[in-house]
Amino acid sequence: ITEKNDAPDLATVGMPMLLKKHPEITHEEAKEIREFTGRHGPELAAAFPDKEAFEAAVATGVAEDEAAKEEAERE
Repeated sequence: ITEKNDAPDLATVGMPMLLKKHPEITHEEAKEIREFTGRHGPELAAAFPDKEAFEAAVATGVAEDEAAKEEAERE
């Protein structure tokens, strides 16, 4: 969405555009997307627009978040 509409920023421009196009996305899901992007933004940006690289960066970010959550639960 941000590339197609030349939106300069995901959080302040791209996310509202995405939510307008996809009203089924809940407030909690939108929050999770923003937080994930905040944690992994540089890696996601470096991988974009290569779809395979971007999907790999997302998968890596998810795995890192799950590992961090498990570590926090052990502490």
